[in-house]
Amino acid sequence: MAENILERNQAKQDSSPREWVIRYIRYIPLIIICVALGLVGAYLQLRYSIRIYSVTGKLLVKSNSSLGGGREKFDEIFMMQGASRNMNDEIEIIKSRYMARRVVRSLGLNVMYYNKGTIRSSVIHPNETPFIIETVEIPDSTVGTSFLIKTIDRDRFIINEGKTPYFFNQAFKTARGTFLLKRTKNSFDIFKSNEFQVNMASEENRAASIASGLRVSQATDYANVLNLTYETENIRLGKDIVNQYMEEYQQSSLEDKRMIATQTLSFIDEQLDTVKYNLTRVEGALQQFQESNKIYNTREQSQILLSQIQEVNKSLTEQEVKLKIVDYLINYLGNPSNENRIMTPSALGIEEPSLVQQISEYNKLQLEKETSLKNTPADNPVVQSFEAGIKKVRGDMVENLRNVRQTYLTAIRDLKGKNSEADVILQTIPGKERKGLDIARQQKITEELFSFLLQKKLETAISSASTISNIRVVEHAISSLIPIKPNKQNIYLMALFLGLAIPISIIAIREFLNDKIKSRQDVQKATDAPIVGEIGHSQEVGAQVVTSNNRKFLAEQFRIIRTNLQYVLPKVDKPVLLVTSSFSGEGKSFVSTNLGAVLAISGKKVVVLEFDIRKPRLLKGLGMEGRKGITNFLIGNSRVEDIIIPVEGTENLSVVACGPIPPNPSELLLNEKVDSLFEQLRRIFDIIIIDSAPVGLVSDAVTLGKYSTGTVFIVRHNYTLKKQLQLVNDLYIQKKLPGMSIAINDIPSIATYGNYYGYGNYYGYGGGYGYGYGYGHGMEGYFELEPKKQKSWVRKIKRMFRRIKI
Repeated sequence: MAENILERNQAKQDSSPREWVIRYIRYIPLIIICVALGLVGAYLQLRYSIRIYSVTGKLLVKSNSSLGGGREKFDEIFMMQGASRNMNDEIEIIKSRYMARRVVRSLGLNVMYYNKGTIRSSVIHPNETPFIIETVEIPDSTVGTSFLIKTIDRDRFIINEGKTPYFFNQAFKTARGTFLLKRTKNSFDIFKSNEFQVNMASEENRAASIASGLRVSQATDYANVLNLTYETENIRLGKDIVNQYMEEYQQSSLEDKRMIATQTLSFIDEQLDTVKYNLTRVEGALQQFQESNKIYNTREQSQILLSQIQEVNKSLTEQEVKLKIVDYLINYLGNPSNENRIMTPSALGIEEPSLVQQISEYNKLQLEKETSLKNTPADNPVVQSFEAGIKKVRGDMVENLRNVRQTYLTAIRDLKGKNSEADVILQTIPGKERKGLDIARQQKITEELFSFLLQKKLETAISSASTISNIRVVEHAISSLIPIKPNKQNIYLMALFLGLAIPISIIAIREFLNDKIKSRQDVQKATDAPIVGEIGHSQEVGAQVVTSNNRKFLAEQFRIIRTNLQYVLPKVDKPVLLVTSSFSGEGKSFVSTNLGAVLAISGKKVVVLEFDIRKPRLLKGLGMEGRKGITNFLIGNSRVEDIIIPVEGTENLSVVACGPIPPNPSELLLNEKVDSLFEQLRRIFDIIIIDSAPVGLVSDAVTLGKYSTGTVFIVRHNYTLKKQLQLVNDLYIQKKLPGMSIAINDIPSIATYGNYYGYGNYYGYGGGYGYGYGYGHGMEGYFELEPKKQKSWVRKIKRMFRRIKI
């Protein structure tokens, strides 16, 4: 009953948070060291990392709008003002290498200057550099090069760790070409060192580098505002790059609009020349007709008749004008010299929506092809696809124009039919006058077309002169003074995380891979055998630590075991206690010796038998080896009285040595004289302790079990394998060894392991000093405390790492 109560109390205490903390508190120095190393590493990284700043600018991409004055269709066909801008297309244009090359060319970024520091180099703004490099002669400008310039004084320098000094403004020759350095008004004093790195790259390579660092995004999904962000080490240089990007984008937009206006004016001029020629010819014919026929005034009858068919003639004139425009467009599209040019404005007035859409698409494809040719060669698949699209649209337009022309011809035929009816009435009018009216009508048509072209030429010239970009800078480049890289908070958090994760991972892996007994819980989980007590680590020189006047904690632990044995041993007059273990090295002889000593000083006559006849160690630990013993008695060479050896300094304690090691130890234990040995020893002694061989290796302990009344199975902390506890449990369940209990040996000292994972409540089983505190908590007056040894921090740290190794 008392045993069950103790086990329940012990299990309850072992599961408390306090015991969990005590179990792992010994790793705190490792965790502190790892965290400190992580934070130091984070500080060094922040100290010597290049600080990167984010520079941001905003620009507005406005939708194109017409300039008014009834030219909406004209703008839609030729200027594409009605087409909405695709923000994704604009983003790709800004990020293109073509735009990056313009920025590099404008800012002169093909040459970069750096001030070389002890660990890292800092980029220098081109306006702040103390010198500039100029190319005198270079064989290949597409190949980059770099120089290390080390200034000697304000007038001299050396190149690439060379020994020959050069003067500023003096040309020097390298494998890449001939160059010279020119001093600027900037001083050398503002720089941290006198070493400078000059990096010269081709325009294409530098543009690729600049473009890769630029990010362009829409402010919102429905806004026409674009955010340009560039990450840079030098804030001033980053602002220049972002501002120049926005300026170059504006200029590129203006160049596109001016190109459209120029091509439109050129086209109108060509059409004006043709119409002017036709108008001169018609006017000359009319003048010649009037002069030859002397027709100066029309008759009143002609005026009346003409007024009747005025509306018919007006409609006929409109249809013929449209027919003329269609003829011009068909001739223009059929001319091979116009394949790469935009359409003419002569399509105005054609009431055919599909034709207007086709002309707009044709002009759009022409402009996209022209834009692509700026960045790609003519044989590029993208350009070829534009040419195929243009050819297809041109064919569709020709077909559509022919259909429209046929429609106009039909309408003209109908109107002429009506005129034919009027001709019947005009038969009384002289033919010469009728012919003059025909010529006058042709003159009017040509004059109207000529006036129309002159008006459009003037409007286009005015719009070209007043063209403004649809790109407007909303916010010039700005930058925060706080760097975005490295992120101080994230780096310190990561360092803290790694500083905690690494040691915790090591501890977890060590605990997971550890297959040795580390705590009392390990024993309790594996077997139901009662634990009779725990024995601490001994630092004494000899094997015997228990004496009558020894009040140290280790001696008290054996006294606790002596008390607890009263509850697990059967009530017999002269008990025989068998001490065994799983395998060698777990401390059987040490426990046997001191268990015998603690029983002897209580007034009992005790003998300890060295029955580990294969590998005896008991007497060696007492410094009494070389004596006759058990094997001598079993072969008949000695009497029992001859082999009993009193232990000097401990009253009532004797030992029986193993004697010479026999060749057949297992068979020797089956000798009937073993029974006689125990019978004679029971008559002499009150308690017999058997130090037997390991039961996990040989069967000697099981053979001797029939002579014992109780068994103490020794398991050693951080030595006995957990899987060996299955053997202990099997022996306990199958009762192969009588009265079996467990003693845990070699528990670490409190100063090292902090109360041995909570094993402070040793005083259970029958009236010890109670539960809850244990060794190390209010112990003064109860024990003789071990003197603390002063150790250096270095030795403590080394010892800690030795303990935690896997």
